[in-house]
Amino acid sequence: MKALAGFIVSGRFQAILVAALSGVLAFLLPPFTTLAHYLGAAVIALVTLRIGTSQGLQVLIVATLLTVLFYLAAGTQAATVAVTVLLLWLPCWLVSAVLRQTVSLASATLAAAGLGIIALMLVYGMAGDPAPWWLERLQSFEAELDATGLFPQGIQSRELLADLSRLLTGVVLASLVLSTLCSVLLGRWWQALLVNPGGLRSEFIGLRLGRGAGLLTLVLMLAAQFTQGVASDMAAQSVMVLLVPYLLVGLAVVHGVVMKTGRGSGWLIAVYIMLAILPQAALMLAGIGLMDTWIDFRRRLGGAGSKPGK
Repeated sequence: MKALAGFIVSGRFQAILVAALSGVLAFLLPPFTTLAHYLGAAVIALVTLRIGTSQGLQVLIVATLLTVLFYLAAGTQAATVAVTVLLLWLPCWLVSAVLRQTVSLASATLAAAGLGIIALMLVYGMAGDPAPWWLERLQSFEAELDATGLFPQGIQSRELLADLSRLLTGVVLASLVLSTLCSVLLGRWWQALLVNPGGLRSEFIGLRLGRGAGLLTLVLMLAAQFTQGVASDMAAQSVMVLLVPYLLVGLAVVHGVVMKTGRGSGWLIAVYIMLAILPQAALMLAGIGLMDTWIDFRRRLGGAGSKPGK
């Protein structure tokens, strides 16, 4: 990976080449779509962090154009490709620019969540309540959902789809925030390999967020619980987005505790396996990350907790 990172920062052409290839492969090889998108976004993050913000933007623009031109030549829907690429790469560049400017992983994670909240506000402000749109899409393949056996049938099925449609915008935006942060962390790791091996580990283990973000999250949780209609839906979806940074804080707590107690890497592997197979594990870790705002688990254990927002 160090060789790849060195190749990417060795010149603008090399960075554009790797990013554009990642964009093309993301649509040509569906089994590797997520991995290819992460790789392309991480290239932009690395260039932004290591060389400069304007250089990262140049790589983003040129790589996006090359990807779109490829699909235009192939006769596919290039506009869809362009929108998809920009939704994944542009936030990564913005968050990387924040990280470069502030040298604070906490600020970068909150910036990513902030972009998600802004996007949610834009959806409601420009298109109105998106729940009916989602419900129409869900109902179009209701039979396929029923066939999985995961959803109840009849009236219960329709009620469940209606409830799900009210939250799907938040689910999508939370996923985009998570993918953005994963790509930025990959770019940061590459940067560390080149200039400060092992630096990302200490930076990540010390990740904590300020009390302001924690209080806002709690207020929105209460709003989602005690309000109704669109206000409740927007609050609940905002919480989904804000919990993504706390998921990373929860992982940082686990890493810090494992390091402090001298546990083997098997504990970390078990945690990541649980995250892959149990959605509840992500919620639990996000809850730990939120509680860490006031409890500071790592400091209580004598670990590497950092000051909030640092």
